[in-house]
Amino acid sequence: MNLYLYRMAINRKKVGIIFIIVFVLALVGLFTAKHLAASKFESLVQNLPDHINLQYNNADIDLLSGNLTLENPLVTIKGQVTNEINAQIAFKSLEVNNLSYWELYRNDAINLESAKLIEPNITYYHNKNVQEQSYDAMLEGNLKKTFNIEEFYVENAKINVFDIDNDSLLFSSEHLNIKLSSITSKSSESSKLPFVIGDFNFSTKNLKYQLNDFDDLFVKSIDINDKNSKLSEVKIQTKYSKQGLSKQLKTERDYIDLSINSIDIKNQNVVLKKGMRSRFEANQIDFNTLDLEVYRDKLIADDVKHKPLYSKMLRELGFDLDLNKVSINNGQIVYEEKVKIDKPAGKLEFSNFDATIKNVSNNDADTLKTTINISTIFMKDTPLNVNWNFDVSDINDRFMFKADIGLLQAEHLNQFMQPNLNLKLEGALLKTYFTIDGTVNTSQVDLKTDYDQFDVIILKDDGKEKNKFLSGLVNLFISKDSKNETDDFRESDTKTVDRDKTKSVFNYVWKNAQSGLLSAMAGDGKKE
Repeated sequence: MNLYLYRMAINRKKVGIIFIIVFVLALVGLFTAKHLAASKFESLVQNLPDHINLQYNNADIDLLSGNLTLENPLVTIKGQVTNEINAQIAFKSLEVNNLSYWELYRNDAINLESAKLIEPNITYYHNKNVQEQSYDAMLEGNLKKTFNIEEFYVENAKINVFDIDNDSLLFSSEHLNIKLSSITSKSSESSKLPFVIGDFNFSTKNLKYQLNDFDDLFVKSIDINDKNSKLSEVKIQTKYSKQGLSKQLKTERDYIDLSINSIDIKNQNVVLKKGMRSRFEANQIDFNTLDLEVYRDKLIADDVKHKPLYSKMLRELGFDLDLNKVSINNGQIVYEEKVKIDKPAGKLEFSNFDATIKNVSNNDADTLKTTINISTIFMKDTPLNVNWNFDVSDINDRFMFKADIGLLQAEHLNQFMQPNLNLKLEGALLKTYFTIDGTVNTSQVDLKTDYDQFDVIILKDDGKEKNKFLSGLVNLFISKDSKNETDDFRESDTKTVDRDKTKSVFNYVWKNAQSGLLSAMAGDGKKE
């Protein structure tokens, strides 16, 4: 019995010693493997392409869990030809969790649970001479390895993009957060992207983007997921003052100050396929509380470039667009035009501006017309309603523009007429209807108006005193009111209006309305 107990004790002692030896060996092996892994990682870092440099304070590699954490990593990317810094990315930390060594060893595939980029600060120098195709090729070249990432996070990023030529700020954004799920390299062969994404969420604040040499875009906050988007406090502003812009221009250009409280995009979808144009579609886009100020200095030389109508602009858009409905809610629009150097700019105002635009599409298979319905108050107290439609697929750009205008005191137009045209109006247009049936080249206008005690007063050069002779001469041809007609309306004798293709579509509408109004007042008040 004692011998048995003695042998049992010896066996237990051997097992214990073996366990300790195995544990020590395992521990030594683990540390050795961790050291080898760290050495291997350092070797990979040191053997990055010459134009890419990675520095970090510490690398924590956990072989058991497959986790890797880099503290304060800094990635520097230089131009392969110029050797100048193109981009720098500084992180608080970079974390990779649950990397599958088996997949990496056996299939040369990256399979991990999550990757986190914590507080990346990205500085990029954009070279406009580098073609977009070069960036695409670079992206595809760096994503040849098979991979699957369950979750990818970017937390609290900051981005600054500068023009490499003059160091001006092209783009900036703060507090950028991204969450992507189910990212895999098993992409469809028809997709332009070298990977597939499941659900995604994107948000950022204080975005600034240089639209062109004159105008900047600002967005207070953006929230986007795979279905809906919301942009808050959106602004487009000319970076110069009105007078400062004029000093920069060789040909006329609008000064713009646009602010939108929010933009809501519902049920959006983006399609990117190889060999096909990109496509954006959405069920509805709402522009809420829009405030727009436009100023044009007509003392600057005219821009004589061809101005296409909206139907052609949609037809020739660089991507496919399909929007079921676009609405503008509670808008305010002010247009100013300076014609005389010694006079203030003339002003047109639209308040309580609401618009509904349906079927904004350049899809050839879509046979529905684009329709625009507008309800607004013109010059403070005149109701104005517009119904406008056109067929995007019609190469003749045929359109129909209908408007009805409520009581318009002529004096309300004087803030535009007097400084710009050196004339004043008196009287009132009680009710006016007009319809424009036009194409890209010509149009015809039908107009009828009910008005009372209407006078045109031509002013002297000082813009203040009445030129009695010219005023009297003009009013000889204008019926003072429409009461001699049986239904109190005078009608225009429909005439053809030729479009000036160097002017905007609104100039085309104005020319038609002007032609119809003069025909109704100066003619016999009847339609042929």
